[in-house]
This record gives sequence, structure tokens and C-alpha cells, in this order.
Amino acid sequence: MPVPIHVAVGANHKSASLDLREQMFVSRDETPAFYEILKGRGFHDALLLSTCDRVEVHATHESPAVATGILRDLLASRTGVSDLGERLYALTDRAAMRQLFAIAASLDSLVVGEPQVLGQLKESHRRAVAADMMGRTLERRLQAVYGAAKRVRNETRIGERPVSIASAAVEVARDVHGDLKRVKGLL
Repeated sequence: MPVPIHVAVGANHKSASLDLREQMFVSRDETPAFYEILKGRGFHDALLLSTCDRVEVHATHESPAVATGILRDLLASRTGVSDLGERLYALTDRAAMRQLFAIAASLDSLVVGEPQVLGQLKESHRRAVAADMMGRTLERRLQAVYGAAKRVRNETRIGERPVSIASAAVEVARDVHGDLKRVKGLL
């Protein structure tokens, strides 16, 4: 019996425009139906991560090529574009696992160090469990990812820099204009 391989297919802030990511976005209310589609296509172990920065599906499957094709088609169908080409990335095995580590550690974020991404990953994990889509393989991997993310946060200086677009904008404004104590702003 073939061993299931971890695959990840998705689009993020590096690979696709905000407009395209918004078209692929799967809302909280749509998530159960999305998981039912995955079940209908033969997936038993999957995690959907759908945020403003990315729409990404991690799953296990005996045939990475088949799984990648199904997931690419499923995400493309949400946009009305039949072939998204390189705007969708497909990763397998170790590369897919590295992607999960990078997401959880906030290394693959629009603003590196952004703390919200780990919470988004954990919420996606809870939804996958609720949909009965979290198998042993992805569960074990996610537990390892959470441990590594905690170490990154505690043992590095990743959170010392601005960790949101707004705080990064304030830092740039301060660098350009100096003291901002008497300045009012609207974001």
C-alpha cells in the first residue's frame, strides 16, 4: 500500500495578486463545504489555510501528482481562470513541510514576525479537526510546527521589529519625518 505524501498547493502574497487571492479566499462559512469537496475527491487528511496573505491547502495523498492536479483545479475554479500557472505553487514532502514551518514562524508573511499568522494556522487546524479532515500525518506535523514556532518566537528577535503593516508604516514615517508626537494620522 502506497504511503501518503504531504502536498501543499496555494497562492500567497509572493505568487499572486491580492485580487486573485481574494477570489480564491474560502470564508469560514464556506469551509465545511470546501472540506466536503475534498472528501469527495478522495482526500482524508487536509488543512485549508485561507487568509488575506494566502490561500493554501495542505493534504496527504498516495499520488502527489494527482493531488496537486485536483487542488490546483479546485483553487483555480474559484477564480474563473482555468490555468493559474505559476501564481499557484505546488510543494511536496519536505518542501511542503518547510512551508508549514515558515508560515507558523511568520517567515513567509507580508511582514516577517507578524504574530497573527500562528493564530490563523491554529484556527484552520481546529476547523479541519471539526470537519474530520485531520489525520495522523498532518496532526503530527502540525504539533512539530507549533513547537518550532514557539521556539522561534522565544529564542530569536523576530518579534522585535514592526510586526504589522501599520506599525511598519509608522516606522517609515518616523524615519522620514522625525518625531510624530504632534501628528495625527488616518489609516
